Amino acid sequence: MASWKSIRITKPCKISIDKGNLLIQDSENNFKLSLADTDSVIFEGDQFVLTAPVLSAFAKHKIATLFCDKAYMPQAILLPYSQSALGVDVLKVQIKTPKEFKEKLWQLIIEAKILNQYEVLHYFSYEKNYLQKYIGKVALGDKYNVEAKSAREYWNKLFKGLKREQSSFDVRNQALNYGYAILRSMLARDLSVAGFNCALGIWHDNKFNPYNLVDDLIEPFRPLVDVAIKKLLENYKSEFISSNLKRQIINIFDWEYISYMEAKSSIRKITKLYINDFKKAIFLKDVLKLNFPTLLPKSLNECF
Repeated sequence: MASWKSIRITKPCKISIDKGNLLIQDSENNFKLSLADTDSVIFEGDQFVLTAPVLSAFAKHKIATLFCDKAYMPQAILLPYSQSALGVDVLKVQIKTPKEFKEKLWQLIIEAKILNQYEVLHYFSYEKNYLQKYIGKVALGDKYNVEAKSAREYWNKLFKGLKREQSSFDVRNQALNYGYAILRSMLARDLSVAGFNCALGIWHDNKFNPYNLVDDLIEPFRPLVDVAIKKLLENYKSEFISSNLKRQIINIFDWEYISYMEAKSSIRKITKLYINDFKKAIFLKDVLKLNFPTLLPKSLNECF
């Protein structure tokens, strides 16, 4: 059975394992949840107690686990240590991947991201020509930095006056960062399960970043998160991210407004397929094995 549940832990509670299930106990109630049906768990704040067997069970069941700081923004990700039985083989392939092949992959990734940004602006009825000039103009390895040029115009139109900052208290930044963190954990989990070392990136190469590869492969998905969050914020009045808004952001990953290989699906369902396709591309040295998600505007409308 495919896992599907996302669990947010927001109140003081004790978390343990009982007969193979997740047991959550607070001052009033006990909740027992199936680990096999759980896709992700988000711990918000520091008012909870959990045991080592809980963390071990999360890793065993390949559950994407996020820990948030006192401002309730994701700060850490738990990944399974054992990874894939073919982890060593995958690592060798990662290390030996030629530079030119990485540059071609990065070119395609950025082209897919810009195309999705273009579709997002078109969805909100902005003039098409703003990003159209960049489509098909990304060079090998994006050596002319078309991504940055596209991003400046994209953000100026999508969220006027917004400065993209990790620590900003602007509710738009908070919502975007929260959504990206959830997506990042999903991709990190799926890469780890597939045997990849997440620190070895295609383009990102920060020695202090254990998720360089995640930050490479996440790029085409970002606009798909952006469009859903902008829709959620259209009638949102508060200056700060609320518990209810965070619940809605978690829900967008189950909305079926994405196309992948010409099939309608949700982000949660396609991340594993995406990583499997990436693995085929790496092993076969064939960039055409990698497919990218795209927006289905009419399906997004049906989600509201």
